[in-house]
Amino acid sequence: MPEVDQARKLADEFKREGHFDKLKRAILAQKYGDANEPIEQSIKNNVATVVRQMVAEDENLIFRNRGSTSALIEAQLFKQGYQKLEEGESGIQLEEYLHSTLKDPQLVQEIRNKLLTLDQKED
Repeated sequence: MPEVDQARKLADEFKREGHFDKLKRAILAQKYGDANEPIEQSIKNNVATVVRQMVAEDENLIFRNRGSTSALIEAQLFKQGYQKLEEGESGIQLEEYLHSTLKDPQLVQEIRNKLLTLDQKED
């Protein structure tokens, strides 16, 4: 059980020192496929397209409570593993992209090195 506590402690320290946020920003800043823009912008564009389609299908969404509308949109986006973001000519295979990015040996080694450094600080 102490190993689990140590792992959680390292993960918390990794986040606290901002490594998680830096990693997230670096991944979102990468170009996706043939696009000339970062994947973050591609995701935003696809979300905007999905929202426009939803409003076109049901104009009452504009007049509903903001919270319930947000929940409905979020449910559509997350449904079936981001399927809505994968549709169309500018679709993004988000899960596939994240899996391949996070399996990059260089990235994995960088994360390990940071965790080892944090672990050595603890000693």
